Amino acid sequence: MKLLASTGVTAALLAAFGMACVPAASAAPTYTWSNAKIGGTGYVDGFLAHPGQQGLFYAKTDVGGAYRYDASTSTWIPLNDWLPPSLGYAMGVDSIAVDPSDARKFYMVGGGGYGNGTDKAIFMASNDQGRSFTTSTLQFSAGGNESGRQAGEKLQVDPNNGNILFYGTGNASANAATNGIWKSVDGGQHWNRLPNFNVLTSDGTGAGIAFIAFRKESGTSGNATPTIYVGVNTQSAADNGIPVYKSTDGGNSWSRLWGGPAAGAFPQRGQIGPDGYLYVTFARAANYGQGNNYGPGGLIGGEVWKINVASQDQWADVTPNGPVSPKSYGFAGLSVDPWRPGWLTVNTIDWYAGTGAQVETMYRSTDGGAHWTDILPNAHFDTSAEPWRTANGPVNDFGNWGGSILDPYDVNHAFVSFGGGIWETKNLTAAGTTWAYGENGVAETAILDLKSPLPNVWNAYPVLTGAGDVCGFTHTDVNVYPQSPFTGPSCKDTWSLDYAKTDSRLVVRVGTDDWQPAANKHFGAVSTNGGYSWQAFGSNGPSTAGGGHVAMSTDTSTNPATTSIIWSTWTAPTVRSTDMGNSWQTIGVPKSALIASDGADPTVFYAYDRPTGILYLSNSRGASWWAANSSSNTNGIPAWSDNLVTPAGVRGDVWLVNWQGLYHNNNWGQGAWTKLANVTAAKALGFGKAATGASYPAMYLSGTVGGVQGIFRSTDTGQNWVRVDDAQHQYGAATVITGDPKEFGTLYLGGRGLIVGKSTN
Repeated sequence: MKLLASTGVTAALLAAFGMACVPAASAAPTYTWSNAKIGGTGYVDGFLAHPGQQGLFYAKTDVGGAYRYDASTSTWIPLNDWLPPSLGYAMGVDSIAVDPSDARKFYMVGGGGYGNGTDKAIFMASNDQGRSFTTSTLQFSAGGNESGRQAGEKLQVDPNNGNILFYGTGNASANAATNGIWKSVDGGQHWNRLPNFNVLTSDGTGAGIAFIAFRKESGTSGNATPTIYVGVNTQSAADNGIPVYKSTDGGNSWSRLWGGPAAGAFPQRGQIGPDGYLYVTFARAANYGQGNNYGPGGLIGGEVWKINVASQDQWADVTPNGPVSPKSYGFAGLSVDPWRPGWLTVNTIDWYAGTGAQVETMYRSTDGGAHWTDILPNAHFDTSAEPWRTANGPVNDFGNWGGSILDPYDVNHAFVSFGGGIWETKNLTAAGTTWAYGENGVAETAILDLKSPLPNVWNAYPVLTGAGDVCGFTHTDVNVYPQSPFTGPSCKDTWSLDYAKTDSRLVVRVGTDDWQPAANKHFGAVSTNGGYSWQAFGSNGPSTAGGGHVAMSTDTSTNPATTSIIWSTWTAPTVRSTDMGNSWQTIGVPKSALIASDGADPTVFYAYDRPTGILYLSNSRGASWWAANSSSNTNGIPAWSDNLVTPAGVRGDVWLVNWQGLYHNNNWGQGAWTKLANVTAAKALGFGKAATGASYPAMYLSGTVGGVQGIFRSTDTGQNWVRVDDAQHQYGAATVITGDPKEFGTLYLGGRGLIVGKSTN
């Protein structure tokens, strides 16, 4: 069927894109890269302070890489942006370590999840504080974003011999043949599994090895340290009351360390202080015995113990009393001052008040846990740097205080990591402490979708982001922190966004709201002012889970009667609304289909069924549909494509993003599709303002071109591509990407947060 012809609206849109008739040659683009200002939105789950250099701190995150602190600017410098797409999973940092005898050396193990064990953990070694790395592949996967990631650190350097490193694995069944403790004697170049440490059960319970601690005083400089303590975080170890093991021969043999908490306690972190004690934090699983909830959520029954490692390994309970008994929270974060005997801090984890808000706190002791100071009653939290954080609730909505670090050179300086970033104080010893966001430079927002709108009568915002855990943002300026996340309603995750190409004031979003009771769940919302404010769908339609994909189309009026929204959810039939989401009608398109509105014609929608590769078309604003191909006549359309994309301002033009390449059709999806010969794999595709003299929007691709993985730009409809990222700015591959239709050369990608790329050519 022939679709509609060009209109005056399309011509205006082409003009807005700056399109002309003849493409112009241009020099290879030079890009600068930065993060949009969002702030902490993910889990910073560990810290290290180097004992030998003032101001040298490291932090790790579960999905956003590791960071080094620049004390001169109070900024965290990202250390994993160089990760190529093939190693993107290593953005989940499992453990970090420093050589206490050499401030230049820094190590980490990356691996976001155990999976089936195929994505092997990456060992990264640096001799210049993380400015460059050498890498090697380990024999197992690592759980940087798995349950139990609040525990650690399980990568350690022998304090007497920097060539010796130990690493303790998780307890995943996928690594059953390789679980245990691994040792390197050549700075991490080669590793061998210790044959006599057979404690892990490989049944998926707990975090596996929670921590490794060397007792430096048991050895001599230049030689292997003989005495080593290991925390074992598995259900079996907890059931049997044997959470700590000890070796006195450098790891050749091990013995159980009897004593300590009653059965059921899982060790979290352990550090040996200058007072001769090993301090250990503990928590119990809320669903103990059911094989789940090993943190950071679902932890209760917190305890803190110390072990006299200088004299017969005697245990002593030094748990802060706290106002709750029995404790409805755990203890995880721990920092022992390396120079001041008896000085330490511990953090609660997963502590909820009666209102449901989290009320985490830090306890501080200067006498080895005999007495504690609770910082929370007299603490002030300054949230002014990131105003959106308190737009919808109290500051302590972000909990799970997974880590803390004391500054060895300044008793008043400390950091706390939590589920939303980092708190920092510079008056820790004061009666009332003052805390502010100390996460400048840290970015790990999970970007699930991106839209950079066409100009409208108000000029449109640079970019809108759908985000995980924090719903999403309308960015009025990428260099300024947003005033609020999506509100009216709020949500947990925004999975899909779209705007009306003929009037970008109209925006729609859909997502999930797992943190709300069923009666309060809102799976979608619309905006009539470009995303400044939102109105919840009047109905969630047939879906009980939400999520999925959404597309919107309208003419130049904001009259709801001329607006169509197509919504395909993961679990319910695909539906259509013509009254801004107040009611929905099923339309016969398979559930979970990829949905796109045409780039210029308000009557046309496309829907793609991933399992079959069948493309459905509508030229009636989604009221009726037909299949453009079939399983026996595919027209070159592959199954299992990941995205369906249409360029704004171009009629009848549609693209499919597929792991095998990039596919194009400029006949409204009808007839044969063309696979671009120069693209052998595609992960994400977006469009932006056309180059001067070009007749088609600039294209931005995350994929493989000419055998090279990277981020590419084309100004001639994909005939030629130039790589725009570089070896230091790969971000582990982008899964969402778009150009800016208002500014040629500007692109946005979801990597370590929202990445902004700008070019002058």
